Amino acid sequence: MDSEDEIFRKNLEETLPLGRGVRVLAANVVGIFALEKPAGTQTHPNAPGIAAAKNALLVADYSLKAECYFCRVSGGKIQKVFILNRLDAPTSGVVLAATDEKIAAAARRAFLGGNVYKVYVAAVCGNVIPEKGIWRDFLRRVRTRDGSLRVEIARGNSRDALFSETHYSVMKSGTLGGGERPVPVALLRLEPKTGRTHQLRVQCATRKFPILGDKTYGDFHRNAKLGEAGARLFLHAEETAITFPWRGKKVEFSAKSPLPPAFPSLLVSP
Repeated sequence: MDSEDEIFRKNLEETLPLGRGVRVLAANVVGIFALEKPAGTQTHPNAPGIAAAKNALLVADYSLKAECYFCRVSGGKIQKVFILNRLDAPTSGVVLAATDEKIAAAARRAFLGGNVYKVYVAAVCGNVIPEKGIWRDFLRRVRTRDGSLRVEIARGNSRDALFSETHYSVMKSGTLGGGERPVPVALLRLEPKTGRTHQLRVQCATRKFPILGDKTYGDFHRNAKLGEAGARLFLHAEETAITFPWRGKKVEFSAKSPLPPAFPSLLVSP
């Protein structure tokens, strides 16, 4: 017999207007669940007034102010779905959500308080030395001449820079393809302790091993060599776990998204 959590998960999968390739990974009957976001899918539409974006997590209207989708389910009823964390559109993996506004508020407080454990996997270009360590930087947002957003590591004192920390380790190393001049690449396990915009992408690129497929901070020459494989950013949110109090009890919820096959297939053993 299925548990209450599994019944809740199946009900969500059957009733929510999931976007293309999106699936429900896990759920807790209190009202929190995890979605698997494919690369190229938006966590949510990025401009007000956009309804039912075809490449979003859910095919439903979204409110930037309320940070939730308004999903029409059976019987014409509207089900709110609150998004708890965001991934860049090119990044795949775990996104947490909630069906209850109070649960969403409790979970967001956990994010703000650092009561969240996150693991990402990235395929990067270059030799990563040392193979394990901690990156600590101050990141700030800047606007380019064309108005687009970029993030950079602040040099010296900067009032608008935010502290960022990531623990990393090399999972596997090898080369990209064959040929006369094989390119060194590595799979990294990344545990961000802060959640800054483009944090992992900028920290990798600044240390001279950019994430493969990164069209903003990456090595464009190397990306071109990837061919069709370079159509995606090789960054995947593999696991997210969260803990927060709820009605006198402690809710512990976690979800994992399997690593896409494209990641390990990039590497040729040395």
